[in-house]
Amino acid sequence: MQLPVIDASSKNEKIRVSDSLFASSVSETLLAQAIRVYLSNLRQGTAHTKTRSEINRTKKKWYKQKGTGNARHGARTPSIFVGGGVAFGPRGISNWSKDLSSKSKLLALKSALSAQKANLFLSKDVSSLKGKVKEAKALLANVGQSEDKILVVLAKKTDLVFRSLRNVENVLVMTVDRLNALHVAMADKIVIDFTALKILEDRLLKVKKTTLKK
Repeated sequence: MQLPVIDASSKNEKIRVSDSLFASSVSETLLAQAIRVYLSNLRQGTAHTKTRSEINRTKKKWYKQKGTGNARHGARTPSIFVGGGVAFGPRGISNWSKDLSSKSKLLALKSALSAQKANLFLSKDVSSLKGKVKEAKALLANVGQSEDKILVVLAKKTDLVFRSLRNVENVLVMTVDRLNALHVAMADKIVIDFTALKILEDRLLKVKKTTLKK
């Protein structure tokens, strides 16, 4: 298949890339599993609620024991009252971490790239930005609308390139060694540096298809 190039000097130029990487079969099951694992691992699990014994409210009896027609209550801290404790809330000890094998991660990334093949672009100018936000905006204007979430994949993150892109709205800069299926799936448009493309091909084309879940 061919991917479009968005460099300033290119005019509707396209470059042929590996079909086995960007046009392979998409395993929706594996891709969904990988996204679930990555999202779950982002959770901190630090949510903590107070029980009735931890609530700082008066323990004074509301009203007399008998004769009111109400149930008997000796404090305002139970969970049935507004401002009381929480009966079965999170206690800050939740562990949301999940594991995924290295092969599954690579195959999920491969599926994500194939699923996003219509939104992929190549560029060599993106890695040679000079620290100007104006230059970065002009380059990415050829990719999509201003509200699109754009993922820029670089071989390595340099200070000048990062300075050019960090203040551009809805742009995420990621090095190819840290790229995963979640980054690709969440993006509306993806711009890949030429050097990063070669690294990506070397990284993913070695993975055997036999482990791909259907």
